[in-house]
Amino acid sequence: MEDPVAETGDLESTGSPARRRVSRVPADAPDCCPVCDADYDSVSLHDAGLLVNLLDNDLYRRVCFEPVSQDGVAMVRFYHHTHEQV
Repeated sequence: MEDPVAETGDLESTGSPARRRVSRVPADAPDCCPVCDADYDSVSLHDAGLLVNLLDNDLYRRVCFEPVSQDGVAMVRFYHHTHEQV
């Protein structure tokens, strides 16, 4: 069976120097955000700790969150919207 997600790297801030962490991007990502129906720039899938800070963010204006289940594991999809998309 093919893995439904592809791995990409992102940074996780731990209070010490940022360390490399793998987040998973769903292979079946929808064309538009299922939360607000707007276009989005990227989508990521997370199964562990989350931190969101969009104050004075030059790239993203909004992030929508969609709770999902994958193989019985609770996960959250993040849909990242640019300033122009919202």
